[in-house]
Amino acid sequence: MQQVGLIGSPERAEIERLCVRLEERGAEGVVFDSRRDPAIRLRPDGEELMGRDLRTFSAFYVADLGLLPAGVRASDGSTDREQSVRALRASQRHLASWTALFHRLARRAKVANPPRAWDLHGEKPFESATLVRLGILAPATCATTDPQALVALAARPNALATAPDAPAAAPNELGGWIRKGLVGGYGYTREFAPPADVAAARAELAGSAALVQERIVGVNVRAYVIGGRYLGAAEVHASEGAEIDSRKQTSRLRRVEAPASARTDAETLARHWGMEFAAVDFMRDERSGAWSVLECNSSPFFVEFERFTGIDVSSALADHLTSRARGTRRA
Repeated sequence: MQQVGLIGSPERAEIERLCVRLEERGAEGVVFDSRRDPAIRLRPDGEELMGRDLRTFSAFYVADLGLLPAGVRASDGSTDREQSVRALRASQRHLASWTALFHRLARRAKVANPPRAWDLHGEKPFESATLVRLGILAPATCATTDPQALVALAARPNALATAPDAPAAAPNELGGWIRKGLVGGYGYTREFAPPADVAAARAELAGSAALVQERIVGVNVRAYVIGGRYLGAAEVHASEGAEIDSRKQTSRLRRVEAPASARTDAETLARHWGMEFAAVDFMRDERSGAWSVLECNSSPFFVEFERFTGIDVSSALADHLTSRARGTRRA
């Protein structure tokens, strides 16, 4: 029986769903609870994870590596610096071990997705700059620790307003700016008004860095790519129309057909970042209809997406994971 390693919490709905889909295909989904010590061992003749020999495994799905958060809170709500440093060092050791393991496994097995694909969660400015280099439409982005740069945003023209085919509109009709977390998945997106002076900008930065992005007024759309091919997409609607971050108050998803250009962009990004499985987030401008890429996610949730849209992500992913392993030849 073909064996597929599923790495993450066994309580995660995506892990449970994949186990069922793999069983339907005559394969065994073996769950490795990433909340435990991975106890990774690399030998000349193979690899071991949590005491299990991996030589018989043909594919792996990585849902969660179980890395500890870097910021540990004390009982009074403040950051416990000593515990935070310990957590960070433990995570770094585990990440190094996971990376070495998947580097070895990828020589002979499918890995969706190795840790190197997860780096984007903490490299949002780099991801935004890469979109521009690839020629993919994306909102203008400013990542800075410079208070002057935040003040200057007030006079910066909106990228959509200066596009050749942009419809005529007053600047305040184009959405303005939003502020996002530098690390994906932490905190919510909120409206951002460029500060009037340097003192206000310093207060906004609070000794840290800010990621500010052009706001696109429209609908958030998530598209899935598996094995390099576009699978399907759906609009993500917040329960309140004025809510900027659709994750905060998601009420429904509606299946849509993405245009050919958006499908190509999604496939291009998944291939560029080396993701066997990815969810690409777009914003569809309500005025121009243009699809702008926000980010590419390496470990997206999909059970609720399936329930709302009927797009069978888990079956497509199970098909991909159980296909012929790399390095084998047909009889």
